[in-house]
Amino acid sequence: MNDSQTKKNKEKTITIRLKEVAKETDSITQREEFIDIVDEIIDLWTENRKAGTTWTPGFQGEVAELLKLTENRASLYLYLAECEEYALKSATSGFYASCSMLSKIHILTEEFIPLSEIVHPNDIETLEVIEETYLNYADDIPPIPHDKIPSWVPETHSWWRIPTRHDMSKEEIEERLYEIYPEDWDPNY
Repeated sequence: MNDSQTKKNKEKTITIRLKEVAKETDSITQREEFIDIVDEIIDLWTENRKAGTTWTPGFQGEVAELLKLTENRASLYLYLAECEEYALKSATSGFYASCSMLSKIHILTEEFIPLSEIVHPNDIETLEVIEETYLNYADDIPPIPHDKIPSWVPETHSWWRIPTRHDMSKEEIEERLYEIYPEDWDPNY
């Protein structure tokens, strides 16, 4: 099987899974499946970038229509809400997860469908609110070493580089990231 056919098969699998997840009645399964599908889309998007290829004709439109399905919109809302929740925990353990989710949401909305077409008008600015949250915590967010930023993240996703305190000690970073404090476990502290 050649690369073109492999890509078409992956795209077909994504569209089938988006149709199936919209029919899922268990909300936890639906949420987990949706997250997996988003990751598959990002993986294929990354492969396209590396190979200098584009989506198969019609794929973007089909995904856009499937994302408009009520159940998939609800899953995207939950994903967006989780991203925002992690952003609020940026000064501790949430920054990396939130950045990753925000990058994926940006890719989905840039490649397939504008956020304004799938969220309530009151929620259109959520992505900007998340980025503002990072800016508000910039001095407290443990910095992510450049080599720990996923290779698929576009350079334009500058929120990964928002932390301003690059002088944090390893201990302080670990305390913030893992919310581990010596007094919690060291009886001699």
